[in-house]
Parts: sequence; structure tokens; C-alpha cells
Amino acid sequence: MPDTKRSMLRAARQRAKKQNVPFGLKESDFEIPVYCPVLGTKLARALGSKGPGHNSPSLDRIIPSRGYVPGNVVVISNRANRAKSDLSADELRALADFYGGIQ
Repeated sequence: MPDTKRSMLRAARQRAKKQNVPFGLKESDFEIPVYCPVLGTKLARALGSKGPGHNSPSLDRIIPSRGYVPGNVVVISNRANRAKSDLSADELRALADFYGGIQ
């Protein structure tokens, strides 16, 4: 998926500039897996008039303030990335614990 990597890097570079976080990635710094490591869904690039689809690969910053640098990014599904975007790890655990306890 060389074109996908290039477009992901281009978009990440723009986001980094806009958010004033470091950017220092090359295509060789990350891989696009076949399946989302979070949700297990098959990743498939789907771009349309409404933007990327749920299963489109998405470049995620593990620690957002560190920016887009080697060792701080992982490719997950757009759906997983959006779901975690506003929640801390503790908040995600609380959400999972709450819904996991409902029968």
C-alpha cells in the first residue's frame, strides 16, 4: 500500500503542523497491517465524499503530545482511532467495564 502510506504521511504532516506537534516519519517507520490490531477488522482503504470509512487504516499517535515520530505511531482502523480520540486510557477502561458488566 505505498500510495496509502504516502497519503497517510502527507495528511499526518499537515495535522502535525496544525497541532504544533513534531513530525519525523518516513514510509519505512510504520507498517499497515491486514487487520486492525484493536478491533480485529480487516483494514481496507475506503475514501469517498464523506471521508475515510470505518475500516480505513488510520495513523494513531500513541502519546499524542510526542507527535508523529518513529516509535510513537501505530496503524489502526479509523473507527478505533475515532473511538479513542477523546478518552484517556482510564476512561476507555471504565467504558469497557461498564458495558461489559451489563447483561
